[in-house]
Amino acid sequence: MKKLAERNGKPCCINLITEADNKFLKKLQKDEEIREKLAQEASKEDLAEESKGEELDDLTSEQRAEMARKKECLDSESEDEVGALIRREEEEHTRNEQEAEENKRVASEEAEARRIREAKEAARLEEIRQQERDLLDQRSQPIRQYLMDNVVPHLTEGLIQLCKEVPEDSTEFLANFLFERADLLDEQVLREREEMLRKKQEEKKQQARKANNR
Repeated sequence: MKKLAERNGKPCCINLITEADNKFLKKLQKDEEIREKLAQEASKEDLAEESKGEELDDLTSEQRAEMARKKECLDSESEDEVGALIRREEEEHTRNEQEAEENKRVASEEAEARRIREAKEAARLEEIRQQERDLLDQRSQPIRQYLMDNVVPHLTEGLIQLCKEVPEDSTEFLANFLFERADLLDEQVLREREEMLRKKQEEKKQQARKANNR
């Protein structure tokens, strides 16, 4: 490492070389080894070409023609192999595209069928809910009518009175109002019953007088 650092005659202190310098020097050394290896391979190829040229010089014309034919056959076979490889790749590419299109079509059909099923199911559930609402409305009709006739008028009147007076304890005020209204209703019912009894008694008396006059 020190020799590489001082190769150009420059003094160097090994203790001042950093890790980055070490990496750079190793890279230079590796590049130099690669260049030497490539040069050796090129030299071997040149020697092989020269040797092959010398061998070709020693061959007869028939041998050279035979070698040329073999070379043409090899080149033709190589071209056939390349063509076959290209065709296989094209066929595989076409097959992959067809499979992708088929998968896309199948996925689209499945999605459409699923959407139709979901729409039918949603319509069926909505119909069931509507039937339940209609049935509930039909069953609750008498209760609503009872409340409208006997509860809502008095409760509405109590709420109106509550809004007018605005008491501190609204719950107690509304409860007292309903109690008072219940007492009034009870008295009214009693008076109506008494009136009915009185009318019945008068009718009986009139019927008795008519019978005596006869």
